[in-house]
Amino acid sequence: MLQPFEPGGREAWLAAFRQAVEIRPRYCETDQVGHVSNTSYGLYFEQARLAYARAARIDEPRGRLSLDHVAAEITMRFVAPCYYDEALRVLTRCVRLGRSSLELEQAIVGPDGTLRTVSRTAAVSYDFDADRSRPWSEAQRAGVRALEGREIEEAS
Repeated sequence: MLQPFEPGGREAWLAAFRQAVEIRPRYCETDQVGHVSNTSYGLYFEQARLAYARAARIDEPRGRLSLDHVAAEITMRFVAPCYYDEALRVLTRCVRLGRSSLELEQAIVGPDGTLRTVSRTAAVSYDFDADRSRPWSEAQRAGVRALEGREIEEAS
């Protein structure tokens, strides 16, 4: 089971995030009693991942849709339900920077700070013309480091 922090370490883990996106679930994303559908959580994590990439300046201009990375794997654990029109925050941080990948931890928290959902996402730098992964540039790596403001595990 996905457990990104040690028992009793939730508050410190949440405090380590420096990037957040605000989400208010729409009616169409809920079931009959107002719970957010499990199919909507992936959309929220993707929206936050793209905002993280923009803030870290890892997307290089490439026409109208300037994405240089794709999600390769997303693992989620539902902790507590989210509800229609609730002010949620989706937090994102990088925990490992590989040659052509990054591993992100993500969390959704409610307006009272309660943890609702956690996720681990692997994103891969991608060359769409060559149809394969490519290494992050030094500028992209520097953008992630600057956004995080801390040491990040780097794999070769």
